[in-house]
Amino acid sequence: MIEELAKKARCYRIFDESTDVEYKLLENIINTLRYTSSARNAQPLKYVISTNRNKNYEIFKTLKWAGYLQDWDGPSENQRPSAYIVILRDRTMSTEDFSLIDTGIALQTIILSLAENGLGSCTIAAVDKNRLKEVLSINDDTKEILCVLAIGKPKENVIITDMKNGDIKYYRDEKGNHYVPKRSLNELIYKSIK
Repeated sequence: MIEELAKKARCYRIFDESTDVEYKLLENIINTLRYTSSARNAQPLKYVISTNRNKNYEIFKTLKWAGYLQDWDGPSENQRPSAYIVILRDRTMSTEDFSLIDTGIALQTIILSLAENGLGSCTIAAVDKNRLKEVLSINDDTKEILCVLAIGKPKENVIITDMKNGDIKYYRDEKGNHYVPKRSLNELIYKSIK
């Protein structure tokens, strides 16, 4: 089951914007994070949830989409996310090094939970963080924006493919299919000790 969820938990960049994402679902997913591991049990991550269309429009303007797709400015109107989760680090609770571990755990938990509920997401770190803090009215310097998770009903075909010639760049074909090259199992296992 986890393997199937992992295959569905792709990074999607085109969504059916007319499909709402329920705030309560996202709140329940954040509640699940209370039970996940945290480096030194510091629990330094905080979250901003937005399902508000007007606020989502403002959040969208602070994001940069798909760096490898140079000729694409991101999803067009009606293809944008229906919700966002902004992940913050409380600097009073953890160092940056340890919070990166927590962020990975949190992201994977959220992404798998969304996939389980028929939703997709895209983790975005290319963010105008100063502008986003203004949009979200975050005036606390101890809260640092780490990344933004764009969430919605996926509306694109994402295909996992074997990586060729060491090229990790995702790409699209003429039909709009989105291909994501992945390393082979042999490349991932550095050493086998049996």
